[in-house]
This record gives sequence, C-alpha cells and structure tokens, in this order.
Amino acid sequence: MATSKRKGGPISALPRNPSPPPGFDGDVFIQAGHQNTRDNKTGGEGPLGNEIDWTPIVADEATRILRRAGVSTIREDASLKRPERQHEHFRVKIAVFLHFDDPDGGESGASVGYKGSTDEPAAAAWKKLYAKFFPFRFMPDNFTPDEAGYYGFKFTITTDAEFLIEFGDLGSLRQARWMKPRLKWMGALLAHFLSQRIGKGNVPLPHLPLVATDPHGESEKELAALHIAPTSLPKRLADYVAQKLSANAGVPWDKAAHMPQYNVYKGIMRDSFCVFQNLARMPITKVISAVIYESKFAIDSDGSSDASDPDHQNKTSLRHADGGSLDARKESFGVIPLDRAQAAAEGLQKLPGVPDFGAVGLRLGDIGIAFWKNASAVFVYGDQGPPNAVGEGSIKMADLLGIPSDPRTGGFNDQDLHDMSRGVTHIVFPGSSDVAPGKNRTQRTTADIERLGRQLFAKFCKQ
Repeated sequence: MATSKRKGGPISALPRNPSPPPGFDGDVFIQAGHQNTRDNKTGGEGPLGNEIDWTPIVADEATRILRRAGVSTIREDASLKRPERQHEHFRVKIAVFLHFDDPDGGESGASVGYKGSTDEPAAAAWKKLYAKFFPFRFMPDNFTPDEAGYYGFKFTITTDAEFLIEFGDLGSLRQARWMKPRLKWMGALLAHFLSQRIGKGNVPLPHLPLVATDPHGESEKELAALHIAPTSLPKRLADYVAQKLSANAGVPWDKAAHMPQYNVYKGIMRDSFCVFQNLARMPITKVISAVIYESKFAIDSDGSSDASDPDHQNKTSLRHADGGSLDARKESFGVIPLDRAQAAAEGLQKLPGVPDFGAVGLRLGDIGIAFWKNASAVFVYGDQGPPNAVGEGSIKMADLLGIPSDPRTGGFNDQDLHDMSRGVTHIVFPGSSDVAPGKNRTQRTTADIERLGRQLFAKFCKQ
C-alpha cells in the first residue's frame, strides 16, 4: 500500500513533528473533522459556534502538546475526501477522528464510534476518562450509522485502535456554553490520553479549568460591544436576518422609529425594538404599522396536555371560538407582556418606566412572524405573561424555529441571549387581531393565522 507524503500534517504553525518509529508513518493520527472539506458536509452549527471551527482548535492543541513531548503526530483534515488522496494510508499506533454532534432533533451528548471490536477497548478508555469531566450525558457507542462507518477509518492502519470522538452536542446551548471555552483543554486531555495509551511522551493530565478562556478571543467587553446599536436604521438586526430584513429586501426602514424605551424589558435585545408607521396596502385594513424586536425565547407549555413544566397552566389567555384554550404542542403562539392595568388587575406590579406593548397598538390575538437562523414561524399572541419581561413562545413555535422545545430544558434565557449576541427576531402587526375589545376569543383557525401571517409579511416587504 502507498504511504502518505504528508506525514507532518497540513498545519505549518505547529511544532516540528518528531521522527516516526521504524515501520510507522507516525505514533498518532489526529483528524479535525470537516476542516478543509469541499463537499456540503461542513459540520454542525450551534448557537455559540460551528463544528468546522471547533475541531481544528482541539486537534491543533493536542498535536502541539504531543509533538513537544516527542510523540510523532500526523495532523490531518477532511481533505482526505478529495479524489487525489483516496490512495493514501497512514500506519500509526492509534488514530482518532474529532467531531461535535448536532442532531436534527432533541439533545444528544458525547459519544464514540468505531468499526471493529478491537477498537472498542481504546474507545471505552477514552470515554471513561472524558466522563470524569464532561457534565452531560453520553450516547450509546455507534449511535449513528456515520459513527460506525466513518469514511476516515479506511485511511489508517493501526496497531491499537482507530475511533471517532464526539465531544458533545454543540447544538445544545448548555453543552456549548461548557465546551466552547474549554476547547484547548479538550486538546490537552486528548494528548494526555493518547500519550498514556501508546506509552510515550508522558503528557500530564490537565486540570479542568473552572473559569476558562474562550479560544475565539471574545472578551466580555467585545461581547457587550455587539449589543451596541449602529447609528443608522436598522438599529439592531441579528446576523441571520441581516439580508432577509434589509432595505434591499423591501423592508421599509425609512418608515421605522427606534423605541429605546423598550430596552428596559427583561429578555429583550438592546436597541432592537422599532415601530414601522404609515404602512399601506396591507391585507387587513386595520393594519397600518408593524413592530420588530429581538429577544430570548422561553418555552410556554400552557394549554397543552403536557404538565411536565412546573409553571404549566391548563388555560391560555386567548381562546378558540368554542372557548377552548390553545394547545402549546399543536399551535404556534407567542406571549405578550401584561399591560399596566392588566397587571394591576392580577395583583402584579409593572415597574415604573416600563412602557406597555399596548402603547404601540399590540394586543392579544395580533399576528406576527418570527425568525431564528434559517427558519421562520407565523404566530399569534396567544397568551399573556409577566408584565416586565418579553420572549416566550409555545412548544410548537419553538419546533418550527428549530429551538429545543422541552419546557424544562429548552429555549434560551437572558444570559444565553448575551452569550450568543442574538435572539429570535419577531415582527408583529398591531391591528391584526380579530378579538373584540374586552374579549378573549378568536374565530381564526391555525390555517387562517398561517395564511394571514405570510400575507402580512409579504406586503410588509413591498411598502
């Protein structure tokens, strides 16, 4: 079999590779998954970063430590997929392929994948070591077909083992917040494991940093700067809607007024609240304005049959024509903060200086559309919530947006909003409600709300 001519790996900034032992291309093989791939499999995307950016950080740190300890380390990437590299093989003692999971639904965790039973002992040893530190769950070995049949295995010939490592679910905000500042530590832990496994280099066990440094260099000051609004409209747009809601896309920013007084709401992204006025040609004639804001997203399970949420209530503020409550599992709805008078009637206090949503015409039954990453969801204001906070939606709305929807663990809070420097973008149309004043019943079906929401947004972009 042909051997590779790239024994040192593609990263020139790393320390020089020690000479491999006789008969080997190296002691250790490390691949950073998805790095330098040319196909569409560019890895998972999470709220705090992407797999294609995280795996090189871990791989480079492990390689740096191992090479300085005298361990010959081949550092590779996903360019192995290219046709001109299909003949290459690497003779090493042990090979690892690094990844982070991002499942389509639900929350996963860390895992390992391998092809044969001879690889299982090394994979089990890694899992035992990592489990001492990783505070979340582990998935079963080979829990996806891609793990057991990983394409990279065919490139390595090992005397010990070859296996794939999933360090955790980067799509889970709570896992991502733990992992992101510890990526270099993961590399150090991996270097220790590999050194011990092959009996060479004597790399020490690294201490788990309780307060870790973000390898992407985002200091608290830099994160805070992301919340500062530009001087021109739009005042604040998340990156994922910057083009979708731009003036070039037809959004009438020349009719928008910035409303900084709404910054006092808990859960709102600072300087994101704007009101578009004097709109025309809307499908519902009473609609002449629109409101946009960006916020956190908590999960509302009210009205559904799921009572696992400790804050669950059987009733929603908005009711169907027959008097029945909305179903959080089946209907997409958002939560509007109680106005001052409504809060007082329920024995709650609206803090001084917190303006009512009703002051800009918003009320129960109004229709809107929300955006998160590549997804959108039409919704209706179907429930009323705390008078001083904003940013809550039904289980169904979360599902449509691709947000984890478990009432106990899903959504994201104020701290998450800050850490991600982006939230869910809402556009709501005051005057779109069909609820009579003083009443709480809508005649509209789920299909009616979806249709009207899409029509309203389409016309909004053609002002």
